[in-house]
Amino acid sequence: MAVHSTASRKTALLAVFLAGSVGVAVWAAPEAPAAVAPAVRPAALPDTLTFEVQYGGIGAEGVDLVWRARPEGAVAGLVTIRMEFAGEPADRSMPLWPVNVWLFYSADDLRSSFAAELSGTMNWRTGTMRAAGLVSDGARRDTAMELRTELEGRGMNGGARVVFYPRVAWGKAR
Repeated sequence: MAVHSTASRKTALLAVFLAGSVGVAVWAAPEAPAAVAPAVRPAALPDTLTFEVQYGGIGAEGVDLVWRARPEGAVAGLVTIRMEFAGEPADRSMPLWPVNVWLFYSADDLRSSFAAELSGTMNWRTGTMRAAGLVSDGARRDTAMELRTELEGRGMNGGARVVFYPRVAWGKAR
């Protein structure tokens, strides 16, 4: 009789263990997703971007003048514009500077970010900078673009406009 009760206990314990395991497995099983979320497409980069810039001072290297912006809207993000004087040292006091400009547009959606290397002029009398060149990395790589800034009054803050030019297909004329 002792053998029968030991076997009954083992059977009862096995049944409790199996019931508990099934309960844990059902409880721990992840819920099936109702539907797969569609992939989010980046906002299309418009042909023109406008934003307000604030002068950030001279860069850490002691050469570039730096402006920053926080564009909002369809392509929100952070912008850094770095401008260096590209003329002869004796011409630095002139009101019209030749300049090299680097524009970094770090969009909230990385797929809309880009960097551009530009050349142009800074007119200190009017507060207007015009620079053109190519997008060197990121969205719209190898696309021609222009950057215009208009600084307000005697201050170093103002507005900026980036214009992307259409790509031109080069080929044989027919």
